Amino acid sequence: TVIGGHAGITILPLFSRVPGFTATDEELEALTVRTQFGGDEVVKAKDGAGSATLSMAYAGFRFTEQVLKGLSGETNTQCAFVESTVTDAPFFASPCEFGPNGVEQVHGFGELTPYEQAWFDKMLPDLQKQIEKGVAFAKSS
Repeated sequence: TVIGGHAGITILPLFSRVPGFTATDEELEALTVRTQFGGDEVVKAKDGAGSATLSMAYAGFRFTEQVLKGLSGETNTQCAFVESTVTDAPFFASPCEFGPNGVEQVHGFGELTPYEQAWFDKMLPDLQKQIEKGVAFAKSS
């Protein structure tokens, strides 16, 4: 499960939800940051001559496949960035149930570990600023 937003620290992986997952504090921090900034890592590896488009395309494919399954009646749950009341932010990525009507229900993300809560507290103000900027841009177009 990955909640929050789409860029940098607004991406919050919940490794505590992975059955059997264990890591040292240092490993957890490294995995969290790598998840948040994985796209940057790809760009650096390509010496600035490209981006993580294949990763984004695959994620888009998997998401679309699940949405289409939901629309066909095969209910499923996956994380999506949607209008939400799960947090103080007007939009938030959290588990959503997809069904014949699209997003049928937006779920909360449950209890966070102290480590995840600390990242959440850092992330939310940045996410809210990004949302405000995006909404302002959409209104100006």
